[in-house]
Amino acid sequence: MTLKIELRSAILALSDALDLVGVNDFQHGKRVAMIARETGLMLGLPDKRLDRLACAGLLHDLGVSSTAIHRRLLTEADWDHRHAHCETGYRLLQPFRHLSLLAPAIRYHHTPWSDLPDELAEADALDSNLILLADRVDAMVLQRGLDNPLFKRAGIVDAIASLAGRELSTAVVEAFVGAANREAFWIALVPRHVQRYVTDMPLDDWRLTIDFPQFRDVARLVSSIVDAKSHFTAAHSLGVAQLARYLGERVGLADDALTQVEVAGLMHDVGKLCVPDEIVEKPGRLTPLEFSVMERHSFETYQILRHIPGLEQVAEWAAFHHEALNGHGYPFRRGADRLSTEARIVAVADVFQALAQDRPYRGAQRAEEIPGLLRDFVANGVLDGELVAVACENLDGSWLAATPELPASTCE
Repeated sequence: MTLKIELRSAILALSDALDLVGVNDFQHGKRVAMIARETGLMLGLPDKRLDRLACAGLLHDLGVSSTAIHRRLLTEADWDHRHAHCETGYRLLQPFRHLSLLAPAIRYHHTPWSDLPDELAEADALDSNLILLADRVDAMVLQRGLDNPLFKRAGIVDAIASLAGRELSTAVVEAFVGAANREAFWIALVPRHVQRYVTDMPLDDWRLTIDFPQFRDVARLVSSIVDAKSHFTAAHSLGVAQLARYLGERVGLADDALTQVEVAGLMHDVGKLCVPDEIVEKPGRLTPLEFSVMERHSFETYQILRHIPGLEQVAEWAAFHHEALNGHGYPFRRGADRLSTEARIVAVADVFQALAQDRPYRGAQRAEEIPGLLRDFVANGVLDGELVAVACENLDGSWLAATPELPASTCE
């Protein structure tokens, strides 16, 4: 396959996805990266170290998909369960040759400086402590509000200084005090400046390209984060991806398209990270307000994926999974004339897999019940009749593809 994806772009997109978990506290990972990097500059770290530190900061909360867990991490500095997501992030990054370089710093970013293991490399120890510092600073900034961080900075430097020696390295605290002495440090924390700061970071060592099949492994990582948001959606994205590929094989898609449609299935719900846990797990019908929040997720998926060069088509196939042939789907109201075969495949796979899985408002449907329900979607002008027929004619294979064995829980 000739299609290549730049790792730097994938990291920035993953950072955008992780930002959604905060719901209203966007850009936590980006601010942590920025605060850690600016403090690292005061320490005189070389450019390569600063880039690695920034990437670790962007992805430090990789193990968090729950909005409730995110809130606790930002409001309870001494929460007993705070290390679990660090271990999860460490495990998720281990299989990736380049991304695994970030894993040790992420693993220990909630471990006090005095408690770091002796065998941890000096650079990893420093990076983990810089991320811990930045995480603490950002929590204080968020408590005061992001409308004017410069005016509301009072007390933050003193609070951080009180942590020197045990929680934070004395050198890290001194470097932070130096960085925080500049007005520009605080002014730059407002959202529009943070976004520009991150976009402008060179990250030269992370501009390497990976083959599309390798990117599929990154997509699997993302899908595991999304699906861990609720036990009701465990393995949903994996099931959609496997069924999409299976249906694509049945209708004769080329190998390249099969891999891309599988990735679209893996990442179709990445935007659901922005939906609060209480809506995802609500046992009854959603209110109009709650449904409007849920409707955002496919649009957010599109916004995240379309900014990865080479993923423009996949972004559409993934984001259109709630569009309908009759033009009454959401969020783009695309009709049959503007929905490709691949987008229709992902839509059929999404509905099939959802029917086969427990939801908070109903139990899983049996395999023999699904064809009739899918045909109702066809009759109502939502799903492609020919693709539904393929799924029903190959019901055993479709069921096996859509219902993979549930993996062990990985995220919080």
